[in-house]
Amino acid sequence: MPRKLNQDALPRDKVLVLYQRLTASNGKLFQDDIARDLGCSAQTVVRLIETIERHLGKDVFIERGLDGRRRTYRLSSQTEAATFGFSFEELRALALYRDLAAPFLDKDVIERISRSLTALALHVGDSATCTVSGAPLAFHSKGFIDYASHAETIAILNQAIAKQQVCTVVYRANGRQEASPYRYAPGRILAMNGTLYVLGYRMADESLLKERPTMFSLHRIAEVSTTGEFFRFDAADTASKSFGLPWHAPKRVRVRVAFQAADYVRDRVWSADQEIENQDDGGIILHVTTTSEKELQAWVLGFGELAEIVKKDDGAS
Repeated sequence: MPRKLNQDALPRDKVLVLYQRLTASNGKLFQDDIARDLGCSAQTVVRLIETIERHLGKDVFIERGLDGRRRTYRLSSQTEAATFGFSFEELRALALYRDLAAPFLDKDVIERISRSLTALALHVGDSATCTVSGAPLAFHSKGFIDYASHAETIAILNQAIAKQQVCTVVYRANGRQEASPYRYAPGRILAMNGTLYVLGYRMADESLLKERPTMFSLHRIAEVSTTGEFFRFDAADTASKSFGLPWHAPKRVRVRVAFQAADYVRDRVWSADQEIENQDDGGIILHVTTTSEKELQAWVLGFGELAEIVKKDDGAS
């Protein structure tokens, strides 16, 4: 519920607060809720709405409606798709991606992003378009996965992660034509190499205990829904402390790194139990645990002649 405005606030303060809520809202606002939060009457809300309308551009307007017997308002634009390079739906998607990134960012960074999104929402009502060489600014790489059709899946998983809700995930595994249902506790959504994954635990039927760590490629999820049940364990602990995504059992590997790349490798954490041996020539031997040997091999190849896998450590599986 939005924070109520101070009862002593001036009319101009109420206009600004109402305009901000209209631009940042995910949908319609109820007149009685506005009146309660601003500490004013329904008639005052009507006057505030009319004041805002007088200052809107010709392509922006406030939709009025009824939901049952409750009067509603919603800010709308006839040129949403061209405005400022963003539509309201795209801004809501950006807010969702902010929430996905939140576990990896500092609190002050999240707050700055939130303020930037609010500022964008305020500009979306303007008919001016931010363009480069006459065309809306856009970036994408070749061979990318289009996650636009998976926005609802991401939203459901994100909410389930936050509330520790048990899900039913219908998933089509790589190389299979048919999708299968799984009882699942999602723990974290992460991105790697342009692909989104959800990490968590499979659960046995009618059980609230974790059974086995499982990772799903998000674009292969055909359907996801919450069951109304809640789990009480940390499903995010599948976010491996080893190198790479959890594709197989942990393996201990030695990597020789030449002196030209030694400082780069030495300054970073590649697995929680890594060990570094300094070499006489200025290079290092990195002892690292991996749960994705193919990822490790690709990482080493990226150094060219400056790195090579020596062998698995003794006792590695």
